[in-house]
Amino acid sequence: MSTRLETLQRLMNLYAAVEQMHSTELQRITIAVHEAQRAIEMEQSVAQAARADGREALSAGDRAGWMISETQQETAGWRTQRLEKIRLERQELSDAAREQYVASRLKKEQMKRVFEEMERRAAVEEGRRAQSTSDDLFLSRRRWTDATEMVEEKQQMKAS
Repeated sequence: MSTRLETLQRLMNLYAAVEQMHSTELQRITIAVHEAQRAIEMEQSVAQAARADGREALSAGDRAGWMISETQQETAGWRTQRLEKIRLERQELSDAAREQYVASRLKKEQMKRVFEEMERRAAVEEGRRAQSTSDDLFLSRRRWTDATEMVEEKQQMKAS
Protein backbone atom coordinates (compact mmCIF):
# COMPACT_ATOMS: atom_id res chain seq x y z
CA MET A 1 0.00 0.00 0.00
CA SER A 2 2.87 2.38 0.74
CA THR A 3 4.23 2.00 -2.80
CA ARG A 4 0.83 3.11 -4.09
CA LEU A 5 0.94 6.10 -1.78
CA GLU A 6 4.46 6.95 -2.89
CA THR A 7 3.41 6.70 -6.54
CA LEU A 8 0.35 8.87 -5.87
CA GLN A 9 2.54 11.36 -3.98
CA ARG A 10 4.90 11.63 -6.97
CA LEU A 11 1.93 12.02 -9.30
CA MET A 12 0.43 14.65 -7.05
CA ASN A 13 3.75 16.53 -7.03
CA LEU A 14 3.78 16.37 -10.82
CA TYR A 15 0.27 17.82 -11.01
CA ALA A 16 1.33 20.57 -8.59
CA ALA A 17 4.33 21.41 -10.79
CA VAL A 18 2.13 21.55 -13.91
CA GLU A 19 -0.34 23.79 -12.09
CA GLN A 20 2.50 26.09 -11.01
CA MET A 21 3.78 26.21 -14.60
CA HIS A 22 0.31 27.15 -15.89
CA SER A 23 -0.03 29.77 -13.15
CA THR A 24 3.27 31.35 -14.15
CA GLU A 25 2.27 31.34 -17.81
CA LEU A 26 -1.07 32.97 -16.97
CA GLN A 27 0.69 35.68 -14.96
CA ARG A 28 3.14 36.33 -17.80
CA ILE A 29 0.36 36.65 -20.39
CA THR A 30 -1.78 38.79 -18.09
CA ILE A 31 1.16 41.17 -17.68
CA ALA A 32 1.50 41.31 -21.48
CA VAL A 33 -2.20 42.22 -21.80
CA HIS A 34 -1.79 44.99 -19.22
CA GLU A 35 1.29 46.30 -21.03
CA ALA A 36 -0.65 46.49 -24.28
CA GLN A 37 -3.50 48.26 -22.49
CA ARG A 38 -1.07 50.80 -20.99
CA ALA A 39 0.46 51.39 -24.44
CA ILE A 40 -3.02 52.01 -25.87
CA GLU A 41 -3.80 54.46 -23.08
CA MET A 42 -0.51 56.24 -23.74
CA GLU A 43 -1.27 56.55 -27.46
CA GLN A 44 -4.73 57.86 -26.63
CA SER A 45 -3.22 60.52 -24.39
CA VAL A 46 -0.76 61.42 -27.19
CA ALA A 47 -3.70 61.82 -29.59
CA GLN A 48 -5.58 63.91 -27.04
CA ALA A 49 -2.55 66.16 -26.53
CA ALA A 50 -2.15 66.48 -30.32
CA ARG A 51 -5.81 67.55 -30.60
CA ALA A 52 -5.29 70.17 -27.92
CA ASP A 53 -2.14 71.38 -29.69
CA GLY A 54 -4.07 71.50 -32.97
CA ARG A 55 -6.81 73.64 -31.44
CA GLU A 56 -4.21 76.01 -30.02
CA ALA A 57 -2.46 76.18 -33.40
CA LEU A 58 -5.76 76.94 -35.17
CA SER A 59 -6.65 79.65 -32.70
CA ALA A 60 -3.16 81.14 -33.13
CA GLY A 61 -3.44 80.89 -36.93
CA ASP A 62 -0.48 78.47 -37.17
CA ARG A 63 -1.37 76.26 -40.14
CA ALA A 64 1.89 74.26 -39.98
CA GLY A 65 1.41 73.55 -36.27
CA TRP A 66 -2.14 72.44 -36.97
CA MET A 67 -0.95 70.08 -39.77
CA ILE A 68 1.69 68.58 -37.46
CA SER A 69 -0.89 67.96 -34.75
CA GLU A 70 -3.25 66.36 -37.31
CA THR A 71 -0.44 64.08 -38.42
CA GLN A 72 0.34 63.20 -34.80
CA GLN A 73 -3.33 62.40 -34.20
CA GLU A 74 -3.51 60.11 -37.25
CA THR A 75 -0.26 58.38 -36.32
CA ALA A 76 -1.45 57.86 -32.75
CA GLY A 77 -4.75 56.52 -34.11
CA TRP A 78 -2.96 53.99 -36.33
CA ARG A 79 -0.70 52.91 -33.51
CA THR A 80 -3.74 52.59 -31.23
CA GLN A 81 -5.46 50.35 -33.78
CA ARG A 82 -2.39 48.12 -34.10
CA LEU A 83 -1.99 48.00 -30.34
CA GLU A 84 -5.67 47.13 -29.93
CA LYS A 85 -5.20 44.16 -32.28
CA ILE A 86 -2.19 43.08 -30.24
CA ARG A 87 -4.15 43.49 -27.01
CA LEU A 88 -7.01 41.37 -28.39
CA GLU A 89 -4.60 38.63 -29.44
CA ARG A 90 -2.97 38.70 -26.03
CA GLN A 91 -6.38 38.68 -24.36
CA GLU A 92 -7.31 35.54 -26.29
CA LEU A 93 -4.05 33.93 -25.19
CA SER A 94 -4.79 35.04 -21.63
CA ASP A 95 -8.26 33.50 -21.74
CA ALA A 96 -6.82 30.22 -23.05
CA ALA A 97 -4.09 30.28 -20.39
CA ARG A 98 -6.72 30.95 -17.70
CA GLU A 99 -8.77 27.95 -18.85
CA GLN A 100 -5.64 25.79 -18.89
CA TYR A 101 -4.69 26.98 -15.40
CA VAL A 102 -8.17 26.30 -14.02
CA ALA A 103 -8.16 22.82 -15.57
CA SER A 104 -4.73 21.99 -14.14
CA ARG A 105 -5.77 23.34 -10.75
CA LEU A 106 -8.87 21.14 -10.75
CA LYS A 107 -6.79 18.10 -11.69
CA LYS A 108 -4.34 18.88 -8.91
CA GLU A 109 -7.17 19.20 -6.40
CA GLN A 110 -8.68 15.92 -7.62
CA MET A 111 -5.33 14.18 -7.21
CA LYS A 112 -5.00 15.68 -3.75
CA ARG A 113 -8.40 14.28 -2.77
CA VAL A 114 -7.53 10.86 -4.23
CA PHE A 115 -4.23 10.86 -2.34
CA GLU A 116 -5.91 11.88 0.91
CA GLU A 117 -8.53 9.15 0.46
CA MET A 118 -5.84 6.53 -0.21
CA GLU A 119 -3.89 7.79 2.80
CA ARG A 120 -7.02 7.51 4.96
CA ARG A 121 -7.69 4.00 3.67
CA ALA A 122 -4.10 2.99 4.39
CA ALA A 123 -4.43 4.31 7.95
CA VAL A 124 -7.70 2.41 8.44
CA GLU A 125 -6.12 -0.76 7.04
CA GLU A 126 -3.11 -0.35 9.32
CA GLY A 127 -5.48 0.10 12.26
CA ARG A 128 -7.34 -3.05 11.28
CA ARG A 129 -4.08 -4.98 11.03
CA ALA A 130 -3.00 -3.76 14.44
CA GLN A 131 -6.40 -4.68 15.89
CA SER A 132 -6.27 -8.09 14.22
CA THR A 133 -2.81 -8.72 15.64
CA SER A 134 -4.01 -7.60 19.06
CA ASP A 135 -7.08 -9.84 18.79
CA ASP A 136 -4.94 -12.82 17.75
CA LEU A 137 -2.58 -12.20 20.64
CA PHE A 138 -5.48 -11.92 23.07
CA LEU A 139 -7.10 -15.08 21.69
CA SER A 140 -3.90 -17.12 21.87
CA ARG A 141 -3.24 -15.87 25.42
CA ARG A 142 -6.82 -16.74 26.35
CA ARG A 143 -6.49 -20.26 24.91
CA TRP A 144 -3.22 -20.77 26.72
CA THR A 145 -4.77 -19.55 29.99
CA ASP A 146 -7.81 -21.82 29.49
CA ALA A 147 -5.58 -24.79 28.69
CA THR A 148 -3.41 -24.09 31.73
CA GLU A 149 -6.46 -23.80 33.99
CA MET A 150 -7.85 -27.08 32.65
CA VAL A 151 -4.57 -28.87 33.35
CA GLU A 152 -4.48 -27.41 36.87
CA GLU A 153 -8.09 -28.46 37.48
CA LYS A 154 -7.34 -32.02 36.34
CA GLN A 155 -4.34 -32.14 38.59
CA GLN A 156 -6.39 -30.89 41.55
CA MET A 157 -9.10 -33.48 40.84
CA LYS A 158 -6.53 -36.24 40.75
CA ALA A 159 -5.03 -34.95 43.95
CA SER A 160 -8.35 -34.95 45.75
